[in-house]
Amino acid sequence: MSKTIGERELEDKTYSYAPVCIIAYNRVDKIKKTIECLAKNTLADKTDVYVFADAPKNDKAIKGVQEVREYLDSLKGLGFQSLHIIKAEKNLGILGSIMRYGELIFKQYDCFIGLEDDIQTHPYFLSYMNDALAYYRDNKQVMAVTAFTHQIANTKSKTLQNYPYDVLFSYAFHSWGWGMWRDRWEQIDWIHSDISWYVCNPKHWFRGAILSWFHLVAIRSSSSRGYTIGDLWDVHLSHILYRENKVCVWPSQFSYTRNFGFDGTGVHKFNFESGVVDFEFATPKEHLRFTNEINLSKWFHFKIGLRYAMVWSFGFVKMFKNKILKGIKNG
Repeated sequence: MSKTIGERELEDKTYSYAPVCIIAYNRVDKIKKTIECLAKNTLADKTDVYVFADAPKNDKAIKGVQEVREYLDSLKGLGFQSLHIIKAEKNLGILGSIMRYGELIFKQYDCFIGLEDDIQTHPYFLSYMNDALAYYRDNKQVMAVTAFTHQIANTKSKTLQNYPYDVLFSYAFHSWGWGMWRDRWEQIDWIHSDISWYVCNPKHWFRGAILSWFHLVAIRSSSSRGYTIGDLWDVHLSHILYRENKVCVWPSQFSYTRNFGFDGTGVHKFNFESGVVDFEFATPKEHLRFTNEINLSKWFHFKIGLRYAMVWSFGFVKMFKNKILKGIKNG
């Protein structure tokens, strides 16, 4: 198979900082904001950026995909060390796109930073991610790093008030700004998933739910609904973390990313009100105090996870309430 110009450049590139890989699809307003925010980061001028533009899944998506590609073609440098656009010839979906850019990126780099097309980054996002990827490079129990955290819940948590470190460890993985190393990537089977050992063992339901802040609840429910890994690729990764006793690093106070795509236009069609996932940025530090002391106390994580679950539950309740009220008003 012939290589695009972007793919050939990628194989020849040398580097010093982690590259950023962004998946784009059919929302030009979203990808534009994502790229413009990333360009304002303190390390933008030292960062290679690769945008992987997926092809349309159906006729309905053709117009949006074309708009995105025209916008990407119009970009110059934007202050990045380099900017590369790689266009898929057929629709890959989000999991297929991730597998594709992992395959390409790891031919040259030993780690990367991933973004979706609706993620706004704080100006210190790249600083945090590069620091974390460097600090945990040799800690093999750490599988991934995320830049997102539930800052609304964190700032109200009594459990975290006396917590001495700036990061948390969990079996929960989150994709709103994440990073991984080549050797960890090579341990992941993105195609096959045997979850029978988990869904058939109540001990794992309990322990896995608590230590993943209830992310793994979705694994058990998905087994009866016929979901594929592509539908829940991030939860699939949480399942791998739990199974292999690996963890993901999270900021313990303030988030370096926010999601502005939960307006009903995304894949999952959720429409949350402002404040649930697209909160205003606080004042995260440019450089955090990292630690290798991995705390997997069930009581500690139960208290944190319960507060996180309350924030999400509140968001869903408000979303469904607004849908009902809108239906009554329009009916």
